[in-house]
Amino acid sequence: MYKLRYSKASPYVRKILLCVHHLGLENKVTIENADTNDLQDTLYDQNPTGRIPILIKQDGTSLYDSRVIMDFLERQSDKFLFPEAGNARDIALTQAALGEGLIDSAILWVYAERYSGDQPVPELWRSRHQEKLKNGCDYLELNISKWHSVEPYAGAAITLTACLGYLSFRNVLNWSGDRPALKRWYQEMALNLPGFDITAPD
Repeated sequence: MYKLRYSKASPYVRKILLCVHHLGLENKVTIENADTNDLQDTLYDQNPTGRIPILIKQDGTSLYDSRVIMDFLERQSDKFLFPEAGNARDIALTQAALGEGLIDSAILWVYAERYSGDQPVPELWRSRHQEKLKNGCDYLELNISKWHSVEPYAGAAITLTACLGYLSFRNVLNWSGDRPALKRWYQEMALNLPGFDITAPD
């Protein structure tokens, strides 16, 4: 059994949980809550930066970040997350990287207020990340038809699904309001990705 240190609100954790379900590894992974704000939490021994997700292997070895965990889980299954080689792999990894970049901006937008303390929220910082998110979602609206589907390689779709879910969960951006193609794609993921509902943040 592998142990996943997690917080359900994290989009990177959700990405891993969706991978677990897609790869059929539910019976091989247990979950354990982690508190990234608690400096005494053992997760700081498992990952010096205290970031989640962390996957702990049977020998006690810790794997991080989510991209490394995805690669490891893929090798434990007879299914695939990304093409093995060639141009198709380049495209799929680039698509996943866009989703990860949008997640990063969304998290930084959230943290700007969460960790501003008694100082004003840095609106210039927030607006800069809002612009990145809008540009990314506008691009997706025009290009989502080219996105890799769930089968046979779900890695990019899983990453973007976790991203869009987090944008809605934290009210970072109304990405679906005037982007019908992207909204339809997300609705298709809700129907086609195993574990979509039970991995959703709450």
